[in-house]
Amino acid sequence: MAEKRVYCLEKDLLSSQDLLHGIVESATDAIVAINEEHHIILYNLAAENIFGYKVEEALGQDLDLLLPSAVAGKHRKYVEEFLKTGKSPVIGRIMEGKARRKNGEIFPVQISRSATKINGHWIFTAIVRDISAQKEMERRLLESEKLAAVGMAVSRIVHEIKNPLIAIGGLVLSLLKKEEDPKKRNKLELVFREVQRLEKLLSDISNFAKPLKLERKKIDLLSLCQEVLEVYRPQFEEVGIRVKFLAPPQKIEIALDENRFKEVLFNLLQNALEAMSDNGGTLELEIKPEGKKVLIFVRDTGPGIPQEVLKQLFTPFFTTKKRGTGLGLSISLKIIEAHGGRIYARNYEKGAEFIIELPYQTGDS
Repeated sequence: MAEKRVYCLEKDLLSSQDLLHGIVESATDAIVAINEEHHIILYNLAAENIFGYKVEEALGQDLDLLLPSAVAGKHRKYVEEFLKTGKSPVIGRIMEGKARRKNGEIFPVQISRSATKINGHWIFTAIVRDISAQKEMERRLLESEKLAAVGMAVSRIVHEIKNPLIAIGGLVLSLLKKEEDPKKRNKLELVFREVQRLEKLLSDISNFAKPLKLERKKIDLLSLCQEVLEVYRPQFEEVGIRVKFLAPPQKIEIALDENRFKEVLFNLLQNALEAMSDNGGTLELEIKPEGKKVLIFVRDTGPGIPQEVLKQLFTPFFTTKKRGTGLGLSISLKIIEAHGGRIYARNYEKGAEFIIELPYQTGDS
C-alpha cells in the first residue's frame, strides 16, 4: 500500500483541520467551493471582502449568486458535463472571466478551478482573484500610449489650421468694424462666431491630446470651491436656481493643480446650469471627507441623465449639445485621474450628480 503524503511536518502543532482553516481564512484570494448541486459549501474571508456577501449569506446558496446572468448558465453546464464525462474545459486552468458583487457590480476576475472527490461526491473549488485594479491600469496605459501616438499628429494639424483661422477671424472683425449695412453685419457676425467656435474646438482638441503636466501645491479645498461657486452664482440666480454649499467645519488642505481643478469645477457647474436653465431648481456643491479620500459632489435638480448617455458621458467627442465639442468631461476625467482620483456621474432621486474622489488624509502635506 502506498504511503500517505505528508502535508505538514509540525504534526503536534496543528491538526489538519486547524491547518486547513488557517490557510483558507488567511488567503488573500477568494476561495469558493460548491457541491454537485451547484450550491456553495465553502466561502472564505477574502470572498466576503471581494463579493460583499457575508459567509452566512453565501453558504448554501446557488453559485449563480456570484455570477453574471450571462455566465451562470454556462457554468452549470460545465459542472453537469464534468459529472457525466469526468472532463471539463475549465477545470485545471487559470482563466479570466466576470463575477458579480452583492451591489450588482460586474467586475473582472482571474479564476483557477479544480475538482476533487470526497466520500464519493465531487467538490468543485475556485480560487478567485479580483483584477479590477490591474485592468484599470492596463486601460490607462493603453490610453496613454494611444494619446502619445496621436498627440504629435494632432498638434501639427491644429497648428496648420489654427493660424489661418486666426487670420480669417481678424479679417472678419476688421470688416465688421467698417460695415454699416445691418444685413451684411449679421452675416459677418455669424462668420465671426463660427470662427470663434472652431478656435475653441481646436484648443480643446490640443489640450486633450497633449500630455498633462500638473503644477500641484497645497490648496484650501473649501476656499477654492467657494471661489468657483461665487463666480457662477449670478448666472444661477439669474435663471432662478438656488445655490447651496455644504462643507465640514474643518479646513481641508490638499495638493492640487489649482487652475486645472478649477477647470473641472467650472465644467461641472456649467453642465448643471444648462440642465436647469429652463425650469430653475437647486444646485448643491458638497465637500465630504471620507476615510482616505475626500468627495466633491455637484448635484442638480434637472431632468437627470438618460442611461444610454450616462454610459458615454466621458467618451471623447460625445455630446448631446448642439454646439458642444464633447471634450469637456473627457478633459475633466483626464485632470482628475492625473491627480490620482476618479470622477463619475449618476442619477439620484432629484436629478443628477457628479462625484469627484481625491486621495486625502488628515495632516497630508
